[in-house]
Amino acid sequence: MKRNVFRELRHYLDVTAQVIRMAVLTVFEYPSNIAGWLISNPLQFIMGFAIIKFVVESFGEINGWNYGQLAVLYGISVISHALSMIFFVQGWFMGYYVMDGDFDRYLTRPLGVLYQFFFTNINIFGITDLIPGILVFVYGCMKCGLQITWYFVIQVIVMLIGATLIRGGIYILLGSTSFHTRSAVDFGQYTQEIMDKTTMYPISMYPESMQFILTYLIPIGWVSFYPVSGLLGIENGVCNGFFVSFITLAAGILVMLLAGAYFTAGLKKYESAGN
Repeated sequence: MKRNVFRELRHYLDVTAQVIRMAVLTVFEYPSNIAGWLISNPLQFIMGFAIIKFVVESFGEINGWNYGQLAVLYGISVISHALSMIFFVQGWFMGYYVMDGDFDRYLTRPLGVLYQFFFTNINIFGITDLIPGILVFVYGCMKCGLQITWYFVIQVIVMLIGATLIRGGIYILLGSTSFHTRSAVDFGQYTQEIMDKTTMYPISMYPESMQFILTYLIPIGWVSFYPVSGLLGIENGVCNGFFVSFITLAAGILVMLLAGAYFTAGLKKYESAGN
């Protein structure tokens, strides 16, 4: 039994490695495209960070968060965004796959449907979003005088995995509604806008009712605000300390499990194209 599990896991990993390899080769077949993304994507996030710098210099701290702390928060938000763009951006367009009957080919292959949908469509261009995220995060760490220790690295890795799973789970939940509504809705743009407004700034600046929603109902607050608060030692009114990152990871796993269950339930209603 254990051998079968490990054999299947190894098979999935081999397939993923081949898909990534093909995605990278495809990108380098069109060097002008990657050059354009390398300019436009980092530029939009750097401009966004420049606006935060202008606001802080003009009006002071944002709800008790100084410039360096906001840089760390912004950096984590952008990095998790980039990772979700690499692995889960297809969720934005799930409705079109449902309407066009593209799930037919996934259902006939000996691999999980949800796995195929995301990991055979890896978006390598999402790497271009990592550049500004990493640069701003490192800058913020230097500005805050943070020491890079082994437990600091563990916190960052764990929070990024959890944050990416939360984002990906939300994309799956929203995309899976297409199975029930039988309509294609491109929710990517407004989802991106909501995520930007709620992960790049402290959610403590919002009314308490909104904070409650973003903490317990739609756990966007766990993408960056709470784990970064724990990383920087900032009181957030919910939880603090080393293990906040692990709560983010737990929240990400929970959201992903719920999203997978909702996707599976929706897939049973799938009727292929033309029906």
